[in-house]
Amino acid sequence: MTLFRRRASDHVDADELAAYRRSLESNMARIESACSAVTEMADDLRHRVREPDDVAEALAAAEAELEDVATVFALQEAPEPLRALHAEFDANLERALRGIVTIERGCGLTRLQHATIYDDEPQAYWKRGYHNVINAQIRMRDIAIVLFGWKVGAPAEVSVAARVQQMEA
Repeated sequence: MTLFRRRASDHVDADELAAYRRSLESNMARIESACSAVTEMADDLRHRVREPDDVAEALAAAEAELEDVATVFALQEAPEPLRALHAEFDANLERALRGIVTIERGCGLTRLQHATIYDDEPQAYWKRGYHNVINAQIRMRDIAIVLFGWKVGAPAEVSVAARVQQMEA
């Protein structure tokens, strides 16, 4: 007689998964809000619509918001099959934070005595920070879609091959 056993890593408690998804959902709203505000400010800086001193306080608030989410997210434990995606999501959250710090560095360069807003170096920092935040935000959205739609036994990865496989199933 053959017995079929599930691997321990395939077992996911439904309540644990639901709690994880609820937490992720509430944090995603905060992440989207903060990242969207930062990318708008960075874009305004790049196009000289706003002055660096005008956005400093808002950038600091967005950074504090993402730091808070990152702390909560780092302490949260994902179900076993989703841990790799959880770690990738966390890494992209850190990338968004680095982007904000890069934008703030560009603003700081404009405060130097010899610098003006028209220097190329702050522009480079704002552009690099903008791209870090926007790309991290896009990747976090992709990962969140997989985390929300994941079913036991399905691949827990964010790739084109995995999406095609899910669409065929």
